[in-house]
Amino acid sequence: MNALKEGFITKSNYLVKSEIELLKEAVDFADKAHLGQKRATGEPYITHPIAVCEILMNYHADNTSLISALLHDVVEDTHVSITEIEQKFGKQVSNIVEGLTKVEKGKLKKEEYSAINTEKLLSASVKDIRVAVIKIADRLHNMRTLAVKRVEKKVPYANETLIFFSPLAERLGLYKLQEELEEIGFGYLNPPKFNNIKKLINNYSNIFVDIFNNCSKEIQKEGGSLIVDLEWSQKPLYKSYSLLQEEHDLSELFFIKVITNSIIDCYTALGMIHKLYKPLAHQMTDNIAIEVSPFLKQINTKVLINNIEVNFIIQSERDKNMNDTGVFSLLKNGLTEGEVKTLSRNLLGDSIHTIKSITKNPIEFEELISFELLQKELTVFTPKMDVVSLPEGSTIIDFAFSLNIQLAKRMFLARVNGELKPVNTVVNDMDIVEILTNIKELVNPVWLNHAKTSKALKEISDLLGVE
Repeated sequence: MNALKEGFITKSNYLVKSEIELLKEAVDFADKAHLGQKRATGEPYITHPIAVCEILMNYHADNTSLISALLHDVVEDTHVSITEIEQKFGKQVSNIVEGLTKVEKGKLKKEEYSAINTEKLLSASVKDIRVAVIKIADRLHNMRTLAVKRVEKKVPYANETLIFFSPLAERLGLYKLQEELEEIGFGYLNPPKFNNIKKLINNYSNIFVDIFNNCSKEIQKEGGSLIVDLEWSQKPLYKSYSLLQEEHDLSELFFIKVITNSIIDCYTALGMIHKLYKPLAHQMTDNIAIEVSPFLKQINTKVLINNIEVNFIIQSERDKNMNDTGVFSLLKNGLTEGEVKTLSRNLLGDSIHTIKSITKNPIEFEELISFELLQKELTVFTPKMDVVSLPEGSTIIDFAFSLNIQLAKRMFLARVNGELKPVNTVVNDMDIVEILTNIKELVNPVWLNHAKTSKALKEISDLLGVE
């Protein structure tokens, strides 16, 4: 056990000396609290919080995150209280641990118990995003050791991972964690398809390597010092499976990443690539100018190389680093409680607060938050090209209330990409939506049947006086 602790502390060498000393205290505290407890694997329980902490160390997590990760099961599984943790390690750590501690199950049914804990976790995360981050790392380590669970528990656990934890990781820019969560989960849910997709992708990768080797020489020659790095990659296995299910071509699963010195150089590189190879119409998206995530600032384009469609991702070196470190590029040591809360609210949005204001039922909360927070996000534009981000499945009603309440309560029709549409129409990614209004307010009770987002539901209910 001492060797395990020493190896663990060695990985914390990016911290300052005083932080490492505090981390040593935390690991000793957790070890003592969990003394005698075993995991299902037969290992001492302390191996689990240390493993969770090590996952976060790969992202150079701040010390508050690391200490909270070490203590995340202490209150739930031992006699240690939240008060003791606050006295020993401070308020931020005790708040995070409290957010990660499940409620007493008592006589609650399984579905309700799960929903209550989801609500508690997300309510704590919107105050301190590190609660969600540690829970994702906790889930990843549990997925890595899922083989020891009983067969009847593996599939529901893997399914929950894909439905809840994977999209949450994606939202926080933890793409490497997301990929591993999905790959392990997919392997348990459908082993034959998992193996078939893996074989298919490995076979095509040999073809793509040749394409990359040939065009990388041309790009380096043309770009010179403009190009910091060139690499090829492929979409994660589970995403690849989903795209193939939607009948996308194998070539869409692979891409060449071009790294430049600066954002300005990204646009220069785009022009260079379009000069070298024929760009395909309507296949370029600029998520530098139109930000859909603080962790994915890049330009995507598709070109034709020897009659094969090839995807390019162009990023600055700084944005690639944000892409690699996700939320930890923003979670610096020494953030005040207020700064952490602002950051957390920016990342998770207002959905949690709004949904809690319209329902006290934890199961309803879980259903609504799954739609708003964990669905694929659409980018919808106004005629002036202002951006409104909405979950997939949203309607024009949701768009209008997200854009401007005063406008929304006077709408009667809309134009979507120039065509007149009723307000209950479902919007699609990259649609341009213009709301048509009357002078008088026209709030229609029927809108409640077609609104999907909590903001729209709440505003319509308030305007109608519906409880």
